[in-house]
Amino acid sequence: MLAFIAVLIISCPCALGVATPGGADGGRGQGAEAGILIRGAEVLERAEKLTAVVFDKTGTLTRGEPNVTDIVPLGATTEDEILRLAAAVEAGSEHPLGEAIVRAAKHRELVLPQAEGFEAIPGHGIRGRAEGRQVLMETAACSRGKTSLPPQPKPT
Repeated sequence: MLAFIAVLIISCPCALGVATPGGADGGRGQGAEAGILIRGAEVLERAEKLTAVVFDKTGTLTRGEPNVTDIVPLGATTEDEILRLAAAVEAGSEHPLGEAIVRAAKHRELVLPQAEGFEAIPGHGIRGRAEGRQVLMETAACSRGKTSLPPQPKPT
């Protein structure tokens, strides 16, 4: 690729219009192979102006995938019961956080009940039923009342 771009630049200076995006795409490709995802060339260009980088603690940076770090039960429900029901409903999800919940339940060797009525609400959360219990997992904004899940459709 480098030799190809060098020949284009020497033979035709207008090739810079091709070489610059090609170089950016090549750099993004190499970054992706190393596990660094860059949304687009403009994001890469703005990166030079960064003065700070903030990292999360979900494990996505240290392990390459999110992991369950804490389960905080409210009331008499145990951590394992919460994880078991959540994983049952999340088993129908393709979201990386849902996969992390299912992985955590399998790691604890929990038996997952059959879930039904799985519904993913993009940007808000999921809901479903397991063992006859309504299971709802929502974003922090939903939990704080800043937004809410749309009403559950009534069975027909």
